[in-house]
Amino acid sequence: MRKTAPQRLAEREARARSELLDSLFDPWIGQAGNAATLDRLGPVDPLGAKDVARALRSDIAGPFADLTRETQTRIKAALTVLAKSDGAEFRAYWLDLRAPFGTTEEEADAIFPVVAKSFGVRLPETPPGS
Repeated sequence: MRKTAPQRLAEREARARSELLDSLFDPWIGQAGNAATLDRLGPVDPLGAKDVARALRSDIAGPFADLTRETQTRIKAALTVLAKSDGAEFRAYWLDLRAPFGTTEEEADAIFPVVAKSFGVRLPETPPGS
């Protein structure tokens, strides 16, 4: 069955968000089993907001600050779209990322609000689908 124009556009937009997230999480792409990364971060409880925020400050905030303002704005816009969604897109992205922590859907769901808040993205008052 052929995809409609809106379906193709939605897929392109999702790919663009994924590429923006790649630029944000570049230091962690494929680092799930990297001993140096794990040693540097120390223990990170993916369900613990403080641990996740500490890890983000440690490895992600610095490189984010070095990105152009345009790229930072585009990343924030992508995170805003994800904040308004049901969470499935971020879950799939995070689990494919193979980050150094968070390997379940539940953990990805707990990590996203910390990511959003860390980069100045407001979360909806009521979660989507509630």
